[in-house]
Amino acid sequence: MNETLGGILVVADSGIINETLVQTLFSLAQRVMIVNEAKQALALAEADPFDLILFAARLPDMMAQEFLRRIKDTDSTNAAATIVIGSPDQDMELEQCLRAGADDFLITPISEGLLKARARFVLEHKRLRHKHESSIESAELLKIEHDIQVARRIQAGFLPTELPKPRGWDVAACFQPAREVAGDFYDAFMLSQNRRLGFVIADVVDKGVPAALFMALVRSLTRAFAQQNYSINWTDILEAGTSAQLFTRRQTRAIPSTGTMALKNAVQLTNNYITENHMQDNMFATLFFGMLDPATGQLAYINAGHNPPVIFDGNGNLKLELKPTSMAVGMMPDTNYSIEFAQIDPGDFIFCYTDGVTEARNAGGDFFMENRLFELLARQGTTARGLVDHVYAALQDFMTGAVQFDDITMIAVVRQPEVF
Repeated sequence: MNETLGGILVVADSGIINETLVQTLFSLAQRVMIVNEAKQALALAEADPFDLILFAARLPDMMAQEFLRRIKDTDSTNAAATIVIGSPDQDMELEQCLRAGADDFLITPISEGLLKARARFVLEHKRLRHKHESSIESAELLKIEHDIQVARRIQAGFLPTELPKPRGWDVAACFQPAREVAGDFYDAFMLSQNRRLGFVIADVVDKGVPAALFMALVRSLTRAFAQQNYSINWTDILEAGTSAQLFTRRQTRAIPSTGTMALKNAVQLTNNYITENHMQDNMFATLFFGMLDPATGQLAYINAGHNPPVIFDGNGNLKLELKPTSMAVGMMPDTNYSIEFAQIDPGDFIFCYTDGVTEARNAGGDFFMENRLFELLARQGTTARGLVDHVYAALQDFMTGAVQFDDITMIAVVRQPEVF
């Protein structure tokens, strides 16, 4: 037992612990320390943990129950076994200490055999208790790990296994969670009888399991509302409102009325549901939802507080940043999500990302930032996969030696150049 005990601490005067009993204690541990005052004992126990603490039922500077409470509250001595020592007339104090958590008691005068037996008993009990608690903790950790892995597989099922690629277009995405489950997501799907490409990227403003659950809710609602059947009529044009008219005057192109009702409802109804049913959770998501006409390259979009996607031309020039048009989803009820418009010409691409890209940090604590991202995009070719892979490789190189703090999500949509 000498090789395993961290030591024995005794808090009592010489009238309780004599030299013979000290020798008995040394037979149980290599280190035995004896002090008279509780405060001195607490300082020793905090500095260096003990396996067994024996203390008098009456201490000169502190109530024994208070001493016992403070011993158990000290992190380094949480596992210490405790024995309270009292005289035959101190049965009330002994009982109070046992109720407060003392493992055993001894009545003076103490015999060597009884001291050794009680000490061995409480130490063995402590060892078994620790083993049992460790076993329970390991089992609980294994269950939690298993549940998280299941959650990760379920969450992965929310992401599309294949991205739609309308004729003349190329689409690719990258998703790298910072933890087992993520608050980011992306999605892409065809709408309006395959005449429109819808694509979404979003970032829940939280981390871990709560963010993953909220992510699943937002993703499911936006897709479900977007894929509901809406008639194509003047309502779409009216819903597009002034932005559509401005787009017509500025770009001299017809408004992409088909699907704008689905776009607006997808975001608006998702926000309404969340604010009506989950406002107390204080969670929200930044989201960009684009509705693309593959035939013309006309893009209708809603940017709900998200990082502005960027449109580059085939020569590597930044054409446009699609800045937020309204606040994040889930922040305020009855938010009006207005639709804006842009044009993606042959050779152009749109690149969408979450703040895990631009706010990635290197070992020195520096951020990746937009300027570094835009420089990478300006030098790239015309394949969507090449875009996201090159940016992700640059991120990995930038973060060498650092921890990934946030989810990294990107989606690129490239319009292939016209062939004459």
